[in-house]
Amino acid sequence: MKPFLYDLPILPNSFEFPVDYLDVVLAEEFLDIEPWRLLSKDMATPLFYYSSMLLKFSEAALVPFAIIQDESGLYNDGWVVLACFDGGGKEGTTGVRIYDYSKPKLSPWDNLSYSGFSEWFSAAKEESSRYKAEQVEDKDKG
Repeated sequence: MKPFLYDLPILPNSFEFPVDYLDVVLAEEFLDIEPWRLLSKDMATPLFYYSSMLLKFSEAALVPFAIIQDESGLYNDGWVVLACFDGGGKEGTTGVRIYDYSKPKLSPWDNLSYSGFSEWFSAAKEESSRYKAEQVEDKDKG
């Protein structure tokens, strides 16, 4: 299935997806960074969260590209966490902002951020390793 890359005229005018992100998404390889998952796998979820970010932060140009939605509650007590490209940054740079739904009064500028996709991707892989280790620990305790 072709990845969904917001192929609609809804993105900020000067926004371009970072090349390193496109390389990962277009590779069509199975990517296991649980609890994170890329939003390019379907159309409805990214559009829902894109519109949510527009409603919350109308002055911002936040483009969600990854989500944590852990219904088990092990991660973040089950609250949604979004990774969004900051389309309002300096031209040629696309930082990553994290928006945590468990802290709805905080803006994405008050939460964790990364200089770009590669930095976020490295952190997501590390986070995935810790998350999977915690899952094993919980199974061993139960």
